[in-house]
Amino acid sequence: MIAAVIGKGGVGKTTVASLLLRRLLDAGERPVLAIDADPSSCLGSALGLAVPRTLAELRDGLREASDRPASMSQGEYFALRAEEVMIERPGFDLLTMGHPEGKGCYCFVNNLIRDHLDRLARSYRHVLLDCEAGLEHLSRRTAGRPDLLVCVVSRARMAAETIARSLALVRALHGSLPRVELVLNGFEPGEPAALEAEARARGSEAEPFARVLALPRDEALARSESAGASLLALDAASPALAALGDWSAR
Repeated sequence: MIAAVIGKGGVGKTTVASLLLRRLLDAGERPVLAIDADPSSCLGSALGLAVPRTLAELRDGLREASDRPASMSQGEYFALRAEEVMIERPGFDLLTMGHPEGKGCYCFVNNLIRDHLDRLARSYRHVLLDCEAGLEHLSRRTAGRPDLLVCVVSRARMAAETIARSLALVRALHGSLPRVELVLNGFEPGEPAALEAEARARGSEAEPFARVLALPRDEALARSESAGASLLALDAASPALAALGDWSAR
């Protein structure tokens, strides 16, 4: 399964992605490849991991690489060097994509990234993608086609409207939507504001959401984030973890 966590900047995508990874690991759904596709590169910090180098930095160097053996294709060379930026931990690996494109054309190198990720994903039971706000990696298809979209919405009106536009983009790219779940971050189940946010996020889609989850305020989660602690170590009694339910059947 390829699961992409999408939403407007600041709605809590990285927090939700971290909690989903925790749920998958708790359920024994291993190994998981976690990909931080947001230029802010916060997923590593949320998981308590230092990220020394990103895939984008490798990409920048690849354009001017002079040490590639003549017998090795650029694709093979990229795959070899990509191992340098992978962080391996029990049950999951983390790959951080880094900043968006700089000067010059990166189309060929981005194709190498896409092909490498396609091959890499076959070695994992699940791929969990923390997307950037602009959905660049989805629109350029460097992240493949997701089987599941996890749409995160905060109380800001624009957050729900961003999801509606994102779903329209995915449908335009692929002709249909995969399974879509909506996460209402900071809402209590059934409150009027949650129902309004769900309706705005739906947009022109008739019934896009296979499941709608409300993540209530969680003091333990807030303390962990404030302290810079890994969300993988969050207490199992966390209301936010409980609200996500069982991910073993995804």
